Amino acid sequence: MKLRIRYSIFPFIVLLSLLLGYPKLLPLLALGLFGFVSYFLGIVFLTLLMSALIYFKIGGLVGILLVALALLFIESAYLDRAKASREHYLILTVTVLMSLPTYLLIRSLAPVLPRFEVTALAMLIIIMLYIFSKMVGGE
Repeated sequence: MKLRIRYSIFPFIVLLSLLLGYPKLLPLLALGLFGFVSYFLGIVFLTLLMSALIYFKIGGLVGILLVALALLFIESAYLDRAKASREHYLILTVTVLMSLPTYLLIRSLAPVLPRFEVTALAMLIIIMLYIFSKMVGGE
């Protein structure tokens, strides 16, 4: 089996550079390397990363950015293995990085709205982003 890495290395390098500031999370990168080979192991890496972020109380914009980069890495590694076109990478990147302004929007609305409405609005925005990505991706 030939390992095919085209664009997935870029989000991994950015994720690596951000995780250097959190030495407790660095051992997870060893499992993250398996994301180049297997989608399942990439999802295991993402799950362990999110669990570690919760455990070490790393949240806010940094936590969202780390999760978004890990997701971008896993999905772009999958696209590398599928030999996808560049348009698919662009759609993936735009969709995943839209989580940052979405977080900022929800964070700014949180003091004004009750908790349930903020959660419902966040879910609605996430569903709209998913539908957008599927419509643009043509799947």
